Amino acid sequence: MIMRIQLCCTLFFILFHLSFRANDTYRYSVNLTTVTNDKLQVTLFTPDLTEQQITFCFPSMVPGTYSVYDFGRFISNLKAFDKNGQPLATTQSDVNTYNITNATQLAKITYDVDDTWDTSSKDNIVFEPGGTNIESNKVFGINTHGFFGYFKNHLRQKFELEFTKPEGFYPSTGLSNIKIQTQKDVITAPNYFDLVDSPILYCQPDTITIEVANTKVLVSAYSPNKKISAAFIASTLKQLLFAQRDYLGGELPVDKYAFLFSFIDKPSLSGATGALEHSYSSFYVLYEMPDTAVLRQTLRDVCAHEFFHIVTPLTIHSKEIGEFDFNKPMMSKHLWLYEGMTEYAAHHAQAKAGLIEIDAFFNVMIEKYQNSLTQYNDTMSFTYMSKNVLNPKIYPQYGNVYEKGALISLCLDVLLRHYSQGNYGTQQLMKDLAKKYGKEKAFNDDDLFTDIEKLTYPEIGVFLKKHVEGNTPLPLGDVLKLVGINLEREHKEMRFTLGGMDVGFNDNTKRLVFLNVSKCDAFGKQFKFKEGDELYKINGTLVEIEQVQNIFANYYKSIKEGDEIWYEVYRPKRKGKYKLKKLNGFAKKVEVVEKNLISLVKGIDEQQKQTLNAWIGYHL
Repeated sequence: MIMRIQLCCTLFFILFHLSFRANDTYRYSVNLTTVTNDKLQVTLFTPDLTEQQITFCFPSMVPGTYSVYDFGRFISNLKAFDKNGQPLATTQSDVNTYNITNATQLAKITYDVDDTWDTSSKDNIVFEPGGTNIESNKVFGINTHGFFGYFKNHLRQKFELEFTKPEGFYPSTGLSNIKIQTQKDVITAPNYFDLVDSPILYCQPDTITIEVANTKVLVSAYSPNKKISAAFIASTLKQLLFAQRDYLGGELPVDKYAFLFSFIDKPSLSGATGALEHSYSSFYVLYEMPDTAVLRQTLRDVCAHEFFHIVTPLTIHSKEIGEFDFNKPMMSKHLWLYEGMTEYAAHHAQAKAGLIEIDAFFNVMIEKYQNSLTQYNDTMSFTYMSKNVLNPKIYPQYGNVYEKGALISLCLDVLLRHYSQGNYGTQQLMKDLAKKYGKEKAFNDDDLFTDIEKLTYPEIGVFLKKHVEGNTPLPLGDVLKLVGINLEREHKEMRFTLGGMDVGFNDNTKRLVFLNVSKCDAFGKQFKFKEGDELYKINGTLVEIEQVQNIFANYYKSIKEGDEIWYEVYRPKRKGKYKLKKLNGFAKKVEVVEKNLISLVKGIDEQQKQTLNAWIGYHL
């Protein structure tokens, strides 16, 4: 009898405490059907708090952007309420931070979120793939860091997002915990780090799933004029994804991945397009255009880069990335790894798989080399630049991560192949680093080069410390000689040209535009081009952008010294009107100076052949 009483008391005690256990979940609610002035109201039913005063934050910066955007700028009308619905005192200490008193009584916070894609503020414009887009009954680009805040020191708790949605809308995301209903959906993330790492695209669904090894790859597309479908994107990416699978050893380090595309049919506020990478997804903002070879290759190049971020920084990253501080971010020294290695692998994988010609791969790399020398400080330590990239004086060097950063990885790959007789390269190095570290285990910034040297060769440590940590320019010429390639710094030749001016493209008229005609060479000066002239015909042949390479190739093949050449151009007049002008001159060769040309060395030896074949799959 006594035992039964004790058991009943114990059971009552457990049930009592289960029913009154602490609520440790952020429960957010957003109604996508009520848009006002490009704003949405967000409601947070808060987790239980023990602090009397709490700090509620929005990120100043998020991983992958390398810019301080202060997303709190787009938050307004924030109010806090207690369990009885009474307002609590709230003060704003800076653009991203709110302080709430009597926080133990806090039950609810409400605020409005403005659309970064269509804001009236022209200062510090957010690059669209990292921003928010609110178009009522059309599409919602929900980069979660722009919508949802967090309490300081409470980032590891669960986040539950409830969306009331327009009829027929569906969420696409890299997150897996999703409950789909007719009018509402619930999406759950285990913590704030995973939430910020997971954008959501809400629209009427145009999706397709590809199975790649052990991974389900979702492609989701919003195309305002329905010019580009998910099926088209998937067909464009399928071979690439299988090539990347093979490049990574036959399997991928994630179970699910989402490509989220939001196409636009007008210029973006930032004036740019592109993508932002995440661990399990990538968000793309690109111009909507008809199916062309250019579009297909653009998709492959951009997606290859973003997809390879599943290796860095998802699997391999420093503590600055793994323990990211959203309001006082500390930068890692190793952007050469996160962005440079990723950019290199994106092109290298396509070349090794035969998706692009090897010559095309070399052209891209040499163009990057030229850009790194002419547009950036080639003697600045790359690790110093990376660590201090948020400094306004250093930030202009950031773009070099896609130029010199890729070349650092190229040099590293060739050197590894050379010292290992072709058996070991950056592909294998990334696997070994992934084994040593991983998503949940970050490396120390200062230890990475030593760790790589221990995994490889002393010469690799010397290279990294001298040319990446140090300020000595890359020895690209010496490295390429190891694979039998000669790098010629400057080459002069007499040849035919189109005139020597810079050329752009008018998307409205679909014609090439002559820019900076002051750069015309001796042949081009005959025609007296004016800035803004749009090319219509050469020698009677209509110049269409889709056929421009063939047209120019035929032009060069057919002309001879002294031939009369006719250009027909549309010259802009007032109010958007043009006047057709016929201009003539006579063909003559001019001296053309080219820098950084590469060619195969005569008499390439066996070790060079072996390294070249192992590196790029080129057989001699």
